[in-house]
Amino acid sequence: MKFTMMSVARKLKFYQLVVLEQVVQSGSLLRAAQALNLTQPTVTKIIHELESYFNAPLLLRSNRGVSATELGVLVVNRGKTLLAELRSLTDEVNSFQQGTSGHVMVGTLISASASLIPQAMQLLKNDAPEVLVSLRVGQMDHLFPALAMGEVDLVVGRVPDDWRLRNESPLLQVDVLYTETLTVVAGSQHPLHQHQGQVRLKDLHGFPWVLPTQDSLLRRTADMLFAEADLQTPANVVESLSILTNLALMQDQQTVALMPQEATVQFVEAGLLKTFDLGIPMQFGEIGCFYSNSRQLPPAARLFRDCLSLVRPDVSSH
Repeated sequence: MKFTMMSVARKLKFYQLVVLEQVVQSGSLLRAAQALNLTQPTVTKIIHELESYFNAPLLLRSNRGVSATELGVLVVNRGKTLLAELRSLTDEVNSFQQGTSGHVMVGTLISASASLIPQAMQLLKNDAPEVLVSLRVGQMDHLFPALAMGEVDLVVGRVPDDWRLRNESPLLQVDVLYTETLTVVAGSQHPLHQHQGQVRLKDLHGFPWVLPTQDSLLRRTADMLFAEADLQTPANVVESLSILTNLALMQDQQTVALMPQEATVQFVEAGLLKTFDLGIPMQFGEIGCFYSNSRQLPPAARLFRDCLSLVRPDVSSH
């Protein structure tokens, strides 16, 4: 059987794609049914309808659950793009009929979510309280494909140094919001805070450190910082991107961490952390708002992007 655009348009239904995506994401027909507020027989019937139409299995069933076949992966991935457009259409119709409303999905790094995004959310809610904002926190290497697929509307995070050479760059547009700096911090009672004059990186090297995970852009910057000071990466290291975990570790008044300044501001102001002046520039890079070149942003996402730009001066002033 040869498929045509008209035959697919007549037979394939959006709700079937929603169900298939949820089943693959959940890895279970039962969990998908619970998430969609459907019965398991209903979910099973919808999957059977899809498999009957495509005349091929879309799921592999085993004692450990279900996973997508090669064809299933293809249908789910294309379906995500279609569902992203459907969500945009829904938002635009709601905005036209009811005023500003909708749902914006934002991917972000933890550092950007510490202050910049909450400020933008507050500004958004002042103008459009009915807009729902959902955050997805992760590494940029995971968020960029999600943005290209339409799983998120915007990504807020560091602009990679090799951005123009990346496969995603032709597909995505970026608006630079501000330039982020790095800071070395510890608990407010760390003994070297009493040091007269500037503290050197060498002075802190022997203390326990919290460093970003190996797969993060920030870790590469951290390793370069030690190398430029003719130091090895500290031996006593915990790898963490969790701000709350890092904060708790530094309350031993011994542990030192390298973090984006924006992620530390509220804790420094609260007296929980204190920064060290190393007397050397520590630029992390530009923080930007990424969005798709090929899809028009829904109204809620455009409004949130505008709010990010409006709070930019407050962020860069820290």
